[in-house]
Amino acid sequence: MFKRLQDRWKRFEEWVDEDDVPGATPQTESPSQTPPTTQLEAQPVADDEPEPDLAEAYCYTNETTTSPYTYTPLSPTIKSAIRVLTLLPGRADADIECQLIELDLNNPWTDDDEGFEALSYVWGDITDTTPIQIDGATIQIGRSLRSALLHLRYFNKPRILWVDAVCINQEDMDERNSQVMLMGEIYSKAARTLVWLGCPCCLLSVLGRSRGVYQQGQWEKQLVAIGPLFQSIEILGTEARKLAEEGREVVPKKGEIDEDGKTTYDKIRKLDPQWNFIFRENSWWTRIWTLQEIVLAKEARLCMYDQEVDWDLLVDAMPYYSALGFNKFTVIYAGTKTNTGLEPFNMVNAMREAREPGSDLVTGDVGDEFLYYLSLSHWRDCGVAHDKIYALLGLFSQESDVGIEVDYRSDAEDVYRSATKALLQQSKSLDALGFCYPYKIPRVSGLPSWLPDWGSAGNLAMPLMNDAKGELRATHASRGLPTKLRWEDDDRTLVVDGHIIDAITKLSSIQVSPAHDDRNEGSLDHMLNDPVMHAEADKSPQTWDELDPDRPIRHLLSSWTRGAKLGASFLSKALFHVLSNIVEIRETYLEWENFARSELGENIDHRHIFRDTVTTSTACPLEPALFDARFDGWLKAVKSVEKFKKAKLDQYAKKTYLSVTGFSAIINTEDDDLPEPFTAYLSHAPRRRLGITAGKRLCLLPKMTEVGDKVVLLRGGRVPVILRQREDSSMQFVGEAYVHDAMDGEAFDEDKCVDFRLT
Repeated sequence: MFKRLQDRWKRFEEWVDEDDVPGATPQTESPSQTPPTTQLEAQPVADDEPEPDLAEAYCYTNETTTSPYTYTPLSPTIKSAIRVLTLLPGRADADIECQLIELDLNNPWTDDDEGFEALSYVWGDITDTTPIQIDGATIQIGRSLRSALLHLRYFNKPRILWVDAVCINQEDMDERNSQVMLMGEIYSKAARTLVWLGCPCCLLSVLGRSRGVYQQGQWEKQLVAIGPLFQSIEILGTEARKLAEEGREVVPKKGEIDEDGKTTYDKIRKLDPQWNFIFRENSWWTRIWTLQEIVLAKEARLCMYDQEVDWDLLVDAMPYYSALGFNKFTVIYAGTKTNTGLEPFNMVNAMREAREPGSDLVTGDVGDEFLYYLSLSHWRDCGVAHDKIYALLGLFSQESDVGIEVDYRSDAEDVYRSATKALLQQSKSLDALGFCYPYKIPRVSGLPSWLPDWGSAGNLAMPLMNDAKGELRATHASRGLPTKLRWEDDDRTLVVDGHIIDAITKLSSIQVSPAHDDRNEGSLDHMLNDPVMHAEADKSPQTWDELDPDRPIRHLLSSWTRGAKLGASFLSKALFHVLSNIVEIRETYLEWENFARSELGENIDHRHIFRDTVTTSTACPLEPALFDARFDGWLKAVKSVEKFKKAKLDQYAKKTYLSVTGFSAIINTEDDDLPEPFTAYLSHAPRRRLGITAGKRLCLLPKMTEVGDKVVLLRGGRVPVILRQREDSSMQFVGEAYVHDAMDGEAFDEDKCVDFRLT
């Protein structure tokens, strides 16, 4: 019997080693098996000419290549001249062919009132390009754009698009500068904006067509899941509008009931929409340019593979989804609510609401408005450091003078300095200084201490211009006075006036941020990018050709076993990392509470001072007694680590202590389902430390604060700041601070103001 098994195994290996091996040609399950919802325009084909699967077609490249395309300069006499791309019709496996034409944004069409559609997408790796044809010549584009053009192309009629990578001559710096200044107008005047979220089959260009069955299976599953996802959005959005129009309340766990007695809740649960495709796993949300593109769109469509849906339907669908009782987006981490999967989506909607007529979210002051946009987009990334500033200019009307000119020839530091100078001068406040942060991975090195690194996408300590709930702070440390500013040394030195009120005498530990919530300071993301781990993974075969030709299956199984061990090692390391992080957060809050008690003394109400300091005196709508109860519940949960410390478990069995205490901390949390949980008021604590001054003021301080640093009130400053004396008598700006009894002008004395030179 054993010999028979050996013979069969050998025959199986020989079959695998033949040309017709599993995985050599991807066999995809047709996504049409899942009922589509709102599809892109139908593309009929002849009966004798079947339409190829788009997943297969994406692997193709243009068969025809000619001489490189040469741009014709835009008309110098037309200030608003742009190019648009005519995407010619074709089958999915046909070469992509286009035409470029020039038009005037102020007078775009003569005999066609449909207008053009603007494409919003992520460029991706621009070093990996593929050819397409434009006006009979060849131009190289990124594979992400090729995927979009392929899927958005009509079979039987042309489609007119504005696509930045092609419609702007990226090699002509003058044209690039002028066209970037027009981008806001382009997206606001487009008939609609097409938000291209990609397609799982695009992985084929990265993975290669000869990848194993496992990798193919992954993108096949994702491909099939897109239909139910978009169908769910259609159902939820449509019903939410109907309920709103009729003024009816949502019935949790039910929703609407159709003629067959099926509830919306059951239908959505059966569809099981995979929201990660749109939110958590989609890089469209992390790019700076896409923000302007969606905010300015008068109509927008979300497009993925062969599906599309109105953006406004998604806006209506998400709150309805939560109201029905699906709570998949709230993340509770050690009793603290962290950023949800919907955070980028919510930020976009907040910015769109802020721009509506009559909104009081943006004051109308250009400086305040610009800072508002920067604050909401600070975590977004870009390929060119300049774009963190330039990508927001289109949000302003032509009548608004932001004071910034687009010039990609300038250094990023010069762009950031000009932007910050404009912010400070136009707003008459120092709120912009709250974005100065000591990043471990700076985008631009060697900046003056007062100049924010706008290009960094890492998480910074939440600026104190807002309270812990994100509302503009009601108090003002310098009594609402405007700034008095000037610059020296070619604008590298900022001169401001103010006065010292205290000095730091003692510091506590720095409060860390949740491990999964910080890309810049040793998070789980860094573990995933560990070069040692990647080197191990690269040892596994990537294609059938890389397998041992004599024993391909055994080679594959041994590599799979090594990969499984590697995965188990990572999961173990990640779990321990998370538990350690939870314990560290709890231990730090416990240390802070003890620090406040010991430094303030028994005769002072340290409890309420500590509460006000960690919450930065954020107003709570609850009754004081109820808010105190929330605080007590949180403090009790924090102190749950004490019993393990008293047993000295942390000294004798560190790993056991971290594991047991971490799991205990997860269990011992305040009830976050109650209204206004106390953890919602701790937004300013991560990446800061507690401190005490010579005058016995409890402070929430920047993490880089040192003993001896000065607490200073600057004219125009909404909050106190920490400055450090340099050897040349200038001052280093360390950061903003919450200082108890100095937040609302109590300690400010205009007569004591002197000049401080910040370098």
